[in-house]
Amino acid sequence: MTFISFLLLGIALTVIQIGAVYNKGTTYKEINQASRTINAELDRDVSNASSLTLATDYVITPATGTPAGGRLCLGSYSYIWNYAQAIDANNANVTKYLSQPDSTKAVSVIRLLKVPDPSKLYCAKVSTTSTALANPNIRVVDTKLAQEMLATGDHDLGVHQFAFQPVPASAINSTTGQQIYTLQYTIGTSQINALNATQSDCKAAGVPNADPLYCNVQQFSLVVRAGNGVN
Repeated sequence: MTFISFLLLGIALTVIQIGAVYNKGTTYKEINQASRTINAELDRDVSNASSLTLATDYVITPATGTPAGGRLCLGSYSYIWNYAQAIDANNANVTKYLSQPDSTKAVSVIRLLKVPDPSKLYCAKVSTTSTALANPNIRVVDTKLAQEMLATGDHDLGVHQFAFQPVPASAINSTTGQQIYTLQYTIGTSQINALNATQSDCKAAGVPNADPLYCNVQQFSLVVRAGNGVN
């Protein structure tokens, strides 16, 4: 009986461990699936950009203080993101829909959105002397056209870091004006309490609010080229 008891205990612990590995793996799978889509879409859209001027086409919101998110306007499409921490804190600067998304979309929370924007309206300011955005939220006309890049699945994923920067000037093609950029972003579990102070990793098992079963955060880096010249 003692042997059988230990055997059953061992089997139970093994099943629990297998379940933990499986749960962790499903989160990792969702993150990597999302990153492949994000990388492919951004690579194509940046390559098709006719020109980029980061001073006006890459916007951090708000302009001062703790960032709540940002925007990258490429001419054909604009990418708009809210950081998971800002969403969790109900930050007033989080970008929202002006009208409720249709039934094909999940909740109205914007994580990483791709929206048609040939006039770069989502990076435009109220005036040349203002830092306020002309369109702080998603316009009603764009609601059905917007595509959420981090669709809700079994595990809610969020953006924790997003940076778009040019590489040194030596990477500019003097003939075509093409510029190489580095894109770095971090996506993963949107449960802020389960992450460390910088949202760059999960809390270690045993630490208060740690979630070793589901928590996963991954950092990605992509080198892209603006295809048709840069101002």
